Amino acid sequence: MKTLIRSVAFAMAAVVATATWQAHAANKTLAFTVLRDGSNIGTHSYAISEHGDETLVEVNTDIEVKVLFMTAYKFIHASKEVWKNGKLVQLNSTTDDDGTAKSLNVKAQGDTLTADSVVAGQDRRQNAAPTVIPASLWKQDIVKQSAVLNTLDGTLMNIKVEDLGAEEVEAGGAKIEAQHYSITGELTRELWFSGAGDLVRVRFPDKTGSEIVYALK
Repeated sequence: MKTLIRSVAFAMAAVVATATWQAHAANKTLAFTVLRDGSNIGTHSYAISEHGDETLVEVNTDIEVKVLFMTAYKFIHASKEVWKNGKLVQLNSTTDDDGTAKSLNVKAQGDTLTADSVVAGQDRRQNAAPTVIPASLWKQDIVKQSAVLNTLDGTLMNIKVEDLGAEEVEAGGAKIEAQHYSITGELTRELWFSGAGDLVRVRFPDKTGSEIVYALK
């Protein structure tokens, strides 16, 4: 009897351990240091969690550029995306773009994505195809798109994507092989994705021509 009880207890513990591992595997955070010409100016992160057929993605950016100890530029952005069966069904974001307030609410309604935005007090409604994905960069499917949804104001941005091949990059304190893509057009970004499909590095020029890099911690 004691042997049977021990066997049952062991089996239950194994089930619990497996369930816990699966819960952890379904949730991950990608945290980046934001660099401007090599200097730390802030943070950018994605918290990704799966709940059955839904995926919740929370994006947070906090950037402050200082010149002579004075704030020259500030950017704070927070958004939540809800995906169901691989399709975007809702996105809500708020942004402080150097003093300009922006908010966006996107909903899937039938065969349309409806984007309601407020920028500097001005309301605007825009529509997009349900297959359009946001320009939040975390989802590797962005490299298959010809247009993406601006997550600040809901506008559509036409893009071209070039696959630059596999490269070794530093990410998370180690050297890893990642696929490098270049996005040009109304959005300019260079993206690196790991073999698992995770975004591990971002690079682009800012309005002044300085190099911005998102380096995975």
